[in-house]
Parts: sequence; structure tokens; C-alpha cells
Amino acid sequence: MTAWTRRNDHVVITLARGTPILDGIADAIREAEVVSGALMGIGAIESPRLAWFDRYEKTYRERTFEGVWEIASLIGNIAQFEDDIRLHCHMVVSDRDCQARGGHLTAGVVGVTCEITVVPYVDPLMRSMGPESALPLLDLS
Repeated sequence: MTAWTRRNDHVVITLARGTPILDGIADAIREAEVVSGALMGIGAIESPRLAWFDRYEKTYRERTFEGVWEIASLIGNIAQFEDDIRLHCHMVVSDRDCQARGGHLTAGVVGVTCEITVVPYVDPLMRSMGPESALPLLDLS
């Protein structure tokens, strides 16, 4: 279950166990009518898939970490790309020995709970394809 509420200028989201994290965030953001902003979160994630971008190969190198991990930090932004929102999130997770792993978040489901705070922007951020990277980059022009 995904729930969200507004607190002053922020949107606070909670995601229940078993919710795909990126889909849950995106669904709540759409319901709250947030078109761009910054986000941060904590909680737990099961089987996080994190990635590192290889700029020479222009592809992500992904790795899945089995089990339930603590979300030590989830940070990202929300922008518009091709008529929809695009989440760009990075995550640091830690295991039972407090050993950390980090990277670009590509998948994972909530392991216990996930609590996210969104700071919406008044003016939307836009993304456009970067010719050198083949990635949708922030377009601040």
C-alpha cells in the first residue's frame, strides 16, 4: 500500500512492504500532481538492484544484492521527459554488518517500509537526451 500526504510545501510518502520502490514513488508523485522536485528517503529494501554508468560503453552495469537491506540513504530528483515524469535516484544500502553498497537505483521492493519526502519545485525541470552520454540529462536552458 502506498500513502501520501502534504505537509506544508512537502509531500510525504510511505510505501508498504512488497511495493516496487520506483513504481510506488512514481504513482504517489502522479497522484499528488508533482511534476518535478527533489526527494530523499529511508527504510528497507529487498533485493536492491544498483547500477554504475559506464560512460565509455554508454550503458549501466547492474548488480542485484539479495536479501533485505537497510536504506541508509535514498536521494534523487524528479523531472519531465517525453511527457512523463522521470525519476533519477541513487541509493546507499547497508547489510547486517553495516557494510554499505551504493549506486543508481534501478529496482527493488520495500523490505519493511520506505519513507520518502518530496520537495516539489514550482517550475518544472526538463530532461533532454545528451548527445555524448545517450542519457536523458537535466536541461536547464
